Amino acid sequence: MTGAALQLEARYYRPLPIDRPGYEEVTLSLPVERTALVGMHCWNIGCPDGPAVDADYCVGMGWPQSTEEAGRIMAEVIRPAMDEARSIGLAVCHVESDWMDHQYPHIESRRPGGPGSVHPHQQEMLERAHGVDYMERSPLAQMRRAEVVSPVGDEPLVFYTDVLDEYLRSRGVETLIYMGFAADMCLLGAEGGARAMLARGYRCVVMRDATVGVETPESFPRRLATSYALHIFEWTLGHGCTFAQFRQAVGQVRGEPS
Repeated sequence: MTGAALQLEARYYRPLPIDRPGYEEVTLSLPVERTALVGMHCWNIGCPDGPAVDADYCVGMGWPQSTEEAGRIMAEVIRPAMDEARSIGLAVCHVESDWMDHQYPHIESRRPGGPGSVHPHQQEMLERAHGVDYMERSPLAQMRRAEVVSPVGDEPLVFYTDVLDEYLRSRGVETLIYMGFAADMCLLGAEGGARAMLARGYRCVVMRDATVGVETPESFPRRLATSYALHIFEWTLGHGCTFAQFRQAVGQVRGEPS
């Protein structure tokens, strides 16, 4: 919608003065044509269209609790948010890991491979964390982007920061609203994630209920990894909002009553 702007209620964590920190509520005025919704690493492990969870491997969202929660979030939050964005012509972008490059041979991949590409001690730690031969034998080897949140029409699916940056700059996008996984890992630090895109000059916003961290069975009840990741984001990387706040802002653009 030409000339329209989202009036997005959001917040950030104010660290100063350090003896009186706290959250600050703000309203971000975001031109629709200069804003994009970004879905990070929406994997289909444990989803109806994906490989089943394998108890012998700690991959994807790691443990069953976070895997199940990610599936719920994709169906109940991320897909509806994407549809809301599409209804007003707000760009929707999809960022994935090049681990799945064999599933998307038409997308440029720079993933290294072959003997010697990983130091033996690093390989030992990877296998301890994820399982022996996890890249070839675990659900990771068959995973794709979950069907429920896959690209529609000509929406881009990219692996790398510079490719995403080029796409966004060509369209004049300045603000990115992040959803996806995992809150404490890829969403913050992966290719196309908030740290990389902030460094390239983008305003970053996280939709807090559109993500979850890689929680262990012990941490999941209190969402410790998720909470700390969101704290880091809202303190050092940008702002946070909820799906309800985003939906309200989109509704206002469509002319719906508050």
